[in-house]
Amino acid sequence: MRKYYKAPLVKDFNMGFHPSMLYFFPTAWLISLPFNFLVDSIALLIGFKIFGKDKVWFRWRKSILKSWIFGYISDVVAALLMLLFEYMTDKGSIMANPFGGVLPFLCTLLCVTLAGVLIFVFNYKIALNKTELDKADRKKVALLMAIATAPYLFFMPLWI
Repeated sequence: MRKYYKAPLVKDFNMGFHPSMLYFFPTAWLISLPFNFLVDSIALLIGFKIFGKDKVWFRWRKSILKSWIFGYISDVVAALLMLLFEYMTDKGSIMANPFGGVLPFLCTLLCVTLAGVLIFVFNYKIALNKTELDKADRKKVALLMAIATAPYLFFMPLWI
C-alpha cells in the first residue's frame, strides 16, 4: 500500500478581527484597534454624509469614540461566542472552515449576526444620541454601521 505525504495545516490569521488572532497573538490588539477605528470612522462619515447632510465632522466627533468602543465590544462578544462554539465541538472545525458543513456555517452566521445586532443597538441607543439626528436618521446610520462593520472576517477559514 502506498503512503501519501500529508501536508501540514497552514493557518492564516487575518489582520482585521478574527477571533483566533487575538487569542494566539495578544499583541494583535495594537493592529486591530486602529483598523477598527478607521473602518468605523469611514462608515460613520458616509452615514452622516448620506443621512445627516450637514455638520458631518461635528457629528463624527460627538459619536466616533463611543461607536468605536461599543463596536469593538460587540466584536469581542461575538468572538467569545465563536470560541465557545469552537470548544463545544469535538473536532474544532468551526473556525478552521466555516464553510465545512451546515453546523460551522450556522454558528459563524449566528456570531456575525449577533455582532451586527449589538453594533446596531449600541449605536442607536448610546453612541448616536448626541449627534442631533432625528430618530429615523439615527436608525439609518446605526443600521449602516451594523451592516458595514459586522465582523465578516469570521467567515475566513484559518487554513489555506
